[in-house]
Amino acid sequence: MWRSYLGQSNHVHFVRQFYETVLTCVRSQWVNIPRSLPLPAVFVGVDVYHAPRKYDPKAGKRTAKESVAAVIVQIVRSHTPEKNSMVEIYCETERRTAGKEMELGSVMSRAVANALKTFKLPAPKSCFIWRDGVGDSAIPQVAAQEIPAVRAALANPGEVVGGLAKAAPVPLSYIVCQKRINTKFLTTTGDKVPCGALVTGLQGAEYKTFYINGTSPPYSTPKPVRFVIAQRDPQLASVSPSTLSWALCHDYPNWTGPIKVPAPVQMAHKLAELAGNMEDCGSSLNHEKYAGKIYFL
Repeated sequence: MWRSYLGQSNHVHFVRQFYETVLTCVRSQWVNIPRSLPLPAVFVGVDVYHAPRKYDPKAGKRTAKESVAAVIVQIVRSHTPEKNSMVEIYCETERRTAGKEMELGSVMSRAVANALKTFKLPAPKSCFIWRDGVGDSAIPQVAAQEIPAVRAALANPGEVVGGLAKAAPVPLSYIVCQKRINTKFLTTTGDKVPCGALVTGLQGAEYKTFYINGTSPPYSTPKPVRFVIAQRDPQLASVSPSTLSWALCHDYPNWTGPIKVPAPVQMAHKLAELAGNMEDCGSSLNHEKYAGKIYFL
């Protein structure tokens, strides 16, 4: 009886794993990019990992390890899955001073430029950036430093095969994702806030803001993610940032359902965590060799 129970348990576990894998593959075909989004598009996710402090016997105290910034660049060429059969994802990491969260313009510009060159995309039509780990007071400073750096990388398609020396500026949107907030939403009927609920009634003082309730746990109150739109070019006025963000929450390849943040941001978090726990903080990673491979999940 004991062996039979173990066999049945293993069988159930195998079936569950099988169906989760199938659902992941099927779900990837259901991610609907808004038709109003100009394509080909460049999606950028940015996050910084801060390793926990460790005790240093020589110093006799707990010391902080260097932080690591990670940038994920994903290219989408078509609204149909048939023309997006290849994985076009490029990543870069950079060692940082412990606790340093800002001034990522150089690594973001380098990652975007290398992605366009690697995947031979001379003229993208739009660019969306999701930046994690920025507080309200730091948004103006971070946006002022990082947005021009990305624009410079997008405005130099001459280095890409088939690119023109002069091209029209690429429309860009810069969105800050804030997960560690104190805002929670409750229904008047006492029911749970459903997964995917969008709240636009709470607006910030300086920037347009929206909230997405990405998860709905069964035994606790869900906490939404605040999305702050720091920059949105007029050419992208017809593209709903909330619809696009929620669509990419279903595009994370390591989970069968939606996650709280768009997939490029979560992948940047996983890459930064991987590199941050390495002895050399990811300096030995060959990003050009791993282009088109999601090796960090």
